[in-house]
Amino acid sequence: MKMNAEHFFRELKKDLTTYGELKFELLKLGTYERTGKVIAVLAYGLILLTLGFFLSLFIFLALGLFLGEWLHSKGIGFSIVVGIYLLMIGVVVLFKDKIQTFVLNTVIAALIANDNKTDETDEQDISEANPTE
Repeated sequence: MKMNAEHFFRELKKDLTTYGELKFELLKLGTYERTGKVIAVLAYGLILLTLGFFLSLFIFLALGLFLGEWLHSKGIGFSIVVGIYLLMIGVVVLFKDKIQTFVLNTVIAALIANDNKTDETDEQDISEANPTE
C-alpha cells in the first residue's frame, strides 16, 4: 500500500510538473503570437505611412509647380504650398489630444477585435475536436 502511494505521488508530481511546463509553453507561444501580431500591425502602418508621405510629397510638389505656372512665379507657388503645410501642422498641433485619443482607441479596438476573432476560432476548433459536447 505504501509503495502504491509513493508511486501515485511520484506520478502526480511528474504530471503536475509536465502540466506546469506545458502551461508555461502555452503562455510563451501566446506572447509570441501577440507580439508578432503587434509587429505586423506596426509594419503595415509604417508601410502605409511611408506611402502616404511620398504621395503627399509628390502631390504638394505638383501643386507647387502648378501654382507656380499659373501665377507665373514658382516662388509664390511653393510659398503657397509651404503655407498649406504650416496650416496642416497647426491643425495637427491644435487637435493633438483628440488625434492621440483617436489613434489609441483605434489600436485598442483592433487588438480587441483580433483577440475576439482568435477566441472564436479557438472555440470553434475545440467544438470541432469534441463533437459530443
